[in-house]
Amino acid sequence: MSKMTTSQMRDPGNELAIMQSITGRMKGFLYRCLNDNDYTLVFTTDGIHSLTGYPASDFIGNVVRTLPSLTEPADEQYVLDWVTTALRTRQMWTVDYRVRRADKQLVWVREVGGGVFDEQGKLLFLEGLVIEVQGERAAQIAAEQRFAAMTSSTNAILSDVEEILKTIRALSILSFNARVEAARAGQEGRGFAVVAAEIKKLADDSDKLVKRVSENVKNVRKVMAAG
Repeated sequence: MSKMTTSQMRDPGNELAIMQSITGRMKGFLYRCLNDNDYTLVFTTDGIHSLTGYPASDFIGNVVRTLPSLTEPADEQYVLDWVTTALRTRQMWTVDYRVRRADKQLVWVREVGGGVFDEQGKLLFLEGLVIEVQGERAAQIAAEQRFAAMTSSTNAILSDVEEILKTIRALSILSFNARVEAARAGQEGRGFAVVAAEIKKLADDSDKLVKRVSENVKNVRKVMAAG
């Protein structure tokens, strides 16, 4: 919960106090850093403490640590690519990644940022908003895991369907051969021909059913993927 003094609450024009209140409420922070090799931080709101567990004074001027130093190493290149591409095209970037808090816990954050350019087009600062999205990402990861499990199950079903189709096709061939042999046998083979015809009909009906099952499974996977 962000806190404001009485004087700040009476002065709605106090932009810094407003920013501190808003970002503190959403467990996030605003920042501005230089476009140098170390991305030296020149401004941040107090919400950086609640999100990272480190005080803002640690980051201003990079006196103790840098913002990029908190990024999970596996996500560093991914984030850099997004930011570099956005700066090159002078677009905003929105990127999710993980940061390591002071308590060693990894949390997902979302950063929305952009570059500040001078009149000559020189990049002066990078600035943006970083907020925690741990709950959202946890739900997304859980959904991805459910989809992966569902895909594994449907793959097994489709594999079984293929085996059933092979059996049905073999049965159809056998029933055809049986009808041929029954025809050659004449009157003695009439009863066998009837049985062979029924086997053929059963195989055809089963083939249609299995193909519908296969198509329905594929449709389920498409719907899950789209969702």
